[in-house]
This record gives sequence, C-alpha cells and structure tokens, in this order.
Amino acid sequence: MSKIKTISIFLLSGLAIYLASQLWFVNTSSRNFFYTFFSRTGPQDVNDDRVFVQPYRLVLNYGSNKFEIEYSGMGVNKLRESCDSCLQSMLKDGEYLGKRDLNYSEVFGAEGYIYEYAFNMPTSVFALAFNKNSFADPLKYITSIVFIPPDAKRSTTIVWLLDEADMQMTGYSVSSALPPITANPDDSTQEVIYESSALSADDFADKNIFIAKKRKEDYKYPSVSIVNPYADNELLMGAIEKNINTFFENPAAKLEYMGDYNVYTFVDADTVVKYYQNDVLEYSNYLTGSIETNLLKSFGTALSFIKSDKLIVNEYYLADFAQEDNEYTFYFDYVVNNFPMILPDEYKRDDKENGAATLNHSIEVTVREGNVVNYKKIVYNFITDTASKTAKLDFDQVLDEVKASQNEGQSKIANVILGYKLERSKKAYLYWIINLGGPSLSKIG
Repeated sequence: MSKIKTISIFLLSGLAIYLASQLWFVNTSSRNFFYTFFSRTGPQDVNDDRVFVQPYRLVLNYGSNKFEIEYSGMGVNKLRESCDSCLQSMLKDGEYLGKRDLNYSEVFGAEGYIYEYAFNMPTSVFALAFNKNSFADPLKYITSIVFIPPDAKRSTTIVWLLDEADMQMTGYSVSSALPPITANPDDSTQEVIYESSALSADDFADKNIFIAKKRKEDYKYPSVSIVNPYADNELLMGAIEKNINTFFENPAAKLEYMGDYNVYTFVDADTVVKYYQNDVLEYSNYLTGSIETNLLKSFGTALSFIKSDKLIVNEYYLADFAQEDNEYTFYFDYVVNNFPMILPDEYKRDDKENGAATLNHSIEVTVREGNVVNYKKIVYNFITDTASKTAKLDFDQVLDEVKASQNEGQSKIANVILGYKLERSKKAYLYWIINLGGPSLSKIG
C-alpha cells in the first residue's frame, strides 16, 4: 500500500440533468465512441483468471491531448474483450520492440486505447492470468498498457507496457487488429474530456496524471444518495440480524450482543460478524483452510464471496492487493455513474473508542489457504438521484489554491482523481481528490 499521505482537496461540483436515466441514455445518437462500442456481453466468470488483470479504467485517446475515461462496465464490454484478445496475441507471438525509458509523447502521441491499473500489476501475474508462464518481459510491474491500432502505414497494432514506478516501457508489434478511433470529442456534450499532465508539462510528479479539462458550459451530473440496506430509519439490532444471517451456516445457533464500544456482535463456534457505528460490517471466520492456492485462485475465492453478498449492488473494481505469507488481502472500491466512489478520510483513521472500524477501501477481503477469513465493507448502496448538479471542472483554479497552500520544498502532486465523495449528509457529489505529501488540508471550492 502507498505510504504517501493523502491530502484531500475537494472541489464541490454540483447539478445533474433532469432524470438520472436521461443523463446517460437519452439521445443515444449523440453518444461518444465509448457508448457506441461498450455494448454489454454478460458478466465474466469469477474462475476466469483474466478478471484479475482487468483495468480499473479504460482511456480513449483521441489524439491532440484529448482523452476520455471509462470506469463503468469493465467486465461487460466488447472493446475490453478486443483489447484482451490483442494481449493474448502479444503474449503468443508478438514481435518484441525493446525496452526504453518511458516517453509519454511517444506512447500518447497517437490515437488509441489505454488500460490503467489502480496498483502496480506484477508482470509475472499479468502473464499467468492469460495462461502464459513463459512470458519474459523485462519490466517488473505494469501500471498501464497502451494500444495503438493499425493505420494507413502500419498493418499491426503496437502495444506498449508501461512501468510508471520505474519509468520504463517495453513495446510489441501485434498482428491482432483493433478498431480505429472515429469519434470526435468535440461532438461529445455530456462527457468529461481529460488532458495528460505529461503532455501539458504540468509540474506534477514524474508519472502522467489525467486532468479533466475546463468546459465552456458547466458539466451536468447526477448527485448520489446513500442507502443503508441494514437499516431503514434507525439502526436496530433486529434489522441487522435479518441481513447478517446469510453469513452463518446455522443462523438459529448464533448468539447476539452489544460488544465493546457499542458494536453489534453476532457469533457462533466459527464465525463472528460485527456491525460498527460508522456503518462498517466485518465478518471473521476461524475455520482453517486446507486448499493449495495462489494469488489468482485466492482472488477468485474473494470475488465469489463478494458476489454471494446480495446486498452488494454497485459495480466495484480491484484497487490493490497485499500478500503476507500464505494470506492474500484484496481491496475493492466502487464505481457509480462512471466515476470512482471515494471514502472520506475519517474511515481511514483509528476511532475504536467511538465504535468505528478502520477501512481504507470500500471492500476488503482476506483469503487464507482457500478460505475467506475476513471480510469488511462499508454497507452503503449508492442510488442515482433525480436532482441535478453542475461542475465547472476548473482545475487551474484548484491548482492555484494548492500551490498557494504548499510550503517550500513540499512534495509535488502525486495523483488527481475526479470522483464522488461520501458526505455526512448521506449524499455524494463530485470532488477533486488530490494526493500529495505534507500536512492535511481540505478545501471545498
């Protein structure tokens, strides 16, 4: 996990279009390339190892430093399947073009597609997920994959593997073709267009950051309501019990009581389920696993467990993972309305005396020897509102405020995400989330 301290600078963005359904699906003739090509194909099997190497977001490169980002539907779209087929071709018989220092101008200079991972993907695991044990790329990690489709002069697809941790890249020429970019971003009135900080020469960290461009007209988006499926108007043990019975083999045999710091607690011989005051649920199982496993098999076990939780209704993506001896922990975050959902910092601070659980990501699953031994989640579901909000997306103004607040010698901006952030009011709005070193600072503009 990153040790960089997170400084959250939140620029409140507000007002949606008429109905949430209208925002995304009305007037499909005006939809951009993503909505033309991202037709659904059905969910992937949790036993398919390739699910582990799905990107957390897919970027469309229009050229001329104009990009569009898709978070939603990674498991159910044809474009991602086409890119995966291209990767299979690369691993099988791609022509190796060599290793060199990462050059964003070269890899982002042509129209194409970009896979981005939320963590450093080990190259060995990436190859194993496609059942290619013999792939011998010199990179240790893959953080992004760039696909450049054939053009009038070249009949092959160029694939660049980027390691933005060590600022290295390797290239391959692949016979598998991808569709060309035909859409014009200037025709897209409902989407957010981003630009590359590396191509703009912004003074950020060395790696590239995609920044939403300021718009001529305010960006309209739906706000989000937060629903607690474990409680109606008031949190009661009876309501919680009704929904946690699924975690017990014999619910009638469990005991229930108010634990330390007002934590609702349910137990039997092997299982403990706790419901914390900050609406975090934690499941622990003390049964010892006995299955020989590895990272990918453990991930499949974690994914199956999440899918069996019927109160998880929103889309989620793999945000990180960690290994300690024979134990794997997988971290997931939600996607809502094609933006990531960001947990507020209060969930990441230790507040046990107030009955609160610490949670760094929306869902955390630990697997030991083929058995889920710990499962933590924020219990909320996220429902699109019919109310409307607008956002100016003026990052230059926010950047000026950041620079003005920084001390001399303070770390540069390490990352910027435009996403939804939970509010105490049980609403979520669009904010700029800016990560850098130094003291904590929060602003709403």
